[in-house]
Amino acid sequence: MAKKTFALEPGGPKRLEVSWGMFWKNFTVTLDGKQVGTVEGGQKELKKGVEFRLPDGSDLRVQLVSGALNVELQVTRNGAALPGSASDPAQRVQSAAYLLYFFAGLNTLLGVVAMLIDNEVLDRLGMGLGSIIFGAIVATLGFFTSRHSRVAPMLAIVLYVADTLYTFVASVEAGGRSPGAGIIVRVWVIWTLWKAFQAAGELARQESSGPGLSPSP
Repeated sequence: MAKKTFALEPGGPKRLEVSWGMFWKNFTVTLDGKQVGTVEGGQKELKKGVEFRLPDGSDLRVQLVSGALNVELQVTRNGAALPGSASDPAQRVQSAAYLLYFFAGLNTLLGVVAMLIDNEVLDRLGMGLGSIIFGAIVATLGFFTSRHSRVAPMLAIVLYVADTLYTFVASVEAGGRSPGAGIIVRVWVIWTLWKAFQAAGELARQESSGPGLSPSP
């Protein structure tokens, strides 16, 4: 059985737990170890969205949102995303930063290997000093993305769009087939970065509005 735990407020203890079985059946919500409610309808019912009343009178809403590239379990309390949940702006920004760090490390590693070992596959992929520099740029963008910069994920989007177009054109001109799987991965990366760009804007709005205008607990 899968499960996730959440805090009800930033920096608070993870008191809320949601768990479910195969195909999202037997979806259960517990708070401080006590059951709040269950959903028996599985994925179909969760996609419509379900609400629970917590003991303190606040409203918890859970909804399964399916997109073209991913599936998100959105958990909100009085309209505000719970910290660490899929729709939490801070979580989206951090996920994008981790993704950039991963690709930065991968490009750097392959670049170093290509410079140390004569490998035909890596040579065809263009790995070498250029990929090390690319990795350094991506790592820098990942750092500033983690600091809630809106410019960094947008620059990363531009970089990956250009890289995707270059890869596609180079493959076609070389007489090869279009790298479909690689392009799909790049599209997913670009989509994740776009969500991080939007989330950084939401965080900026929350900070400017101040705690007094945030949803009540």
